[in-house]
Amino acid sequence: MTILTYLGIAFIFIFLCAYAFWIKLKKGKPGRISGAEVESKTYDEALVIDVRWNKEYARRHAVNAINIPIKVLRDGSNILDSYKEKDIILYCVVDITSRNTEKILRDRGFTKLHIGDGVKQYPYGEAKFKNVIMAEMKYLRTRSNHILLNVGDVEFESTERKSSKEKALEAVADIDNNTIIFVYSNNANDSLEVSKTLANNGKNIINLIEPMDVKKYIFTPLNKKDFLDVPVEQQISDCG
Repeated sequence: MTILTYLGIAFIFIFLCAYAFWIKLKKGKPGRISGAEVESKTYDEALVIDVRWNKEYARRHAVNAINIPIKVLRDGSNILDSYKEKDIILYCVVDITSRNTEKILRDRGFTKLHIGDGVKQYPYGEAKFKNVIMAEMKYLRTRSNHILLNVGDVEFESTERKSSKEKALEAVADIDNNTIIFVYSNNANDSLEVSKTLANNGKNIINLIEPMDVKKYIFTPLNKKDFLDVPVEQQISDCG
């Protein structure tokens, strides 16, 4: 055989090995929660966290997921400390970054941690809105032009607009699509449902994924270290 033949065989062998490795990587380790189950979880059942860069989250994420990139936790953020008693589901692209995040949190005393299918393993819905917990809502309100839409029974602020689930779209009909609308309720399922409807109608929505608790909101610390400050163009994906 000629040298070219040997090179061709070697190339095919390397290609097949690389392909087999990718298939194994894509499958990830066993024991993950299926993507369909992840996306069906209510806040009462679990807090779902996408640990990829925020630009990746913005493109596509589970409809019930908040976004806390692993870098934030690796840099020492305590943003999740008040959620230690909750079941937390982590997901990323495959399951490499989520498992690294799991290790970080376990080292800090978290025990109710689970790994969900990554975006390469399950076609999570292309949610058109962002979910946040109390701390991020508090932070983003200092950085944006916004209004507040309360679709629950607990009064939060005097400037808020109040609405039933059924009339939420009517309640913000006059709001232009560039203005952020923070949606919340003392019933987290209601605010998520309303957020889907408003976002599908072109509104710029940020949904509080947990029930609104005025006392908790007031005493939630505002720490800039809890939020990613990396320009989008520098967010080179290292998630797996």
